[in-house]
Amino acid sequence: MIMRFRLLGVSVAAAAAIAGVAAAPAQAAQPVHASSYTGAHHHGYHFGKGRTDLTLDRTAAGALASLGVKVSPVLATVRHTGGTMVFGFTIVGNPKDGTIEHIGGLLLRAGGKCLFLTGYTIDLNRGVLSGKIDFGTRADLFTIGAATPAGVTLALTAPAAALLNKTFGVTAFTAGLVIGYGNPMIRK
Repeated sequence: MIMRFRLLGVSVAAAAAIAGVAAAPAQAAQPVHASSYTGAHHHGYHFGKGRTDLTLDRTAAGALASLGVKVSPVLATVRHTGGTMVFGFTIVGNPKDGTIEHIGGLLLRAGGKCLFLTGYTIDLNRGVLSGKIDFGTRADLFTIGAATPAGVTLALTAPAAALLNKTFGVTAFTAGLVIGYGNPMIRK
């Protein structure tokens, strides 16, 4: 079962759509055999409370590639489905409190510069996905948008776009740019 990771919508409808996904039967939670891992012995559903898949938007992935930015998993799974990269992040914490917390993240590299974005937290009440920047300060990275068949849209926040532009010396990243689609799958 392929589920896409899009940023969760700010609206109640998007939160309800995610809650519907979260209520999926436990048998839908199957181990993922990823093509590569960063981190030892991380196999999707072998621990944690489920997984959130993040599917990179094809246009965004092409833009990143054209800028020379490579995206790699950090303590996450990655697989290629139909020419699209899908990252899987293990859910930890207590999703019943309105947040979905994850371990792992992504490493973005280009021109000798690196940026780690890790420790994602989806805040259903605020409609944002935050993460730690270079394992330090937590910041809002994406706004959660409408639910689609691929998942909920994840669009860059203005501070996240500014961070990416500054890190890689470009002006291509803008607030509202859809980076991917999120799909949390929580085990009961």
